[in-house]
Amino acid sequence: MGKKRVLPLVLTFLLISGFFTYYIINAKPPVASAKTEANIAIPVKQSSYCWDGFLNGECVDYAEPFMMNEIKAITVSPGENIAISYNRKPIKVLEEVRVWKKGQSDSETAILLKGDIFVAPTESGTYAVSTHGTWKRGSSSQVFFIKVK
Repeated sequence: MGKKRVLPLVLTFLLISGFFTYYIINAKPPVASAKTEANIAIPVKQSSYCWDGFLNGECVDYAEPFMMNEIKAITVSPGENIAISYNRKPIKVLEEVRVWKKGQSDSETAILLKGDIFVAPTESGTYAVSTHGTWKRGSSSQVFFIKVK
């Protein structure tokens, strides 16, 4: 086989493998992470999302945050800054987070973000915090829990 025949085959192979790699890597919504000012990682759990996969898309709706009780709440100080980031940059991040106080799950408040910083509530208690982003292939929410002391 001549060089003129091999080059198009190699380029086609690279193009197809790049396409599949992109879709396999992006098959699920991006992962969020949260850290306290003291650089302590806060466990984050996937929440509701709609995402376009390789051959299909799916929308998944999760229960209210306090029903996801397998996640440990991390203790933070009142008014402490918490940095929120994603492993893949979103097109748009909601400029606020949704916050629920344990025992008052029907009472939800929105707290504005300062860039990628969420300021913890000043009142003691356990809180669920939900963040939301939009990407080219869909949107996703993540939840984490903090205990303000």
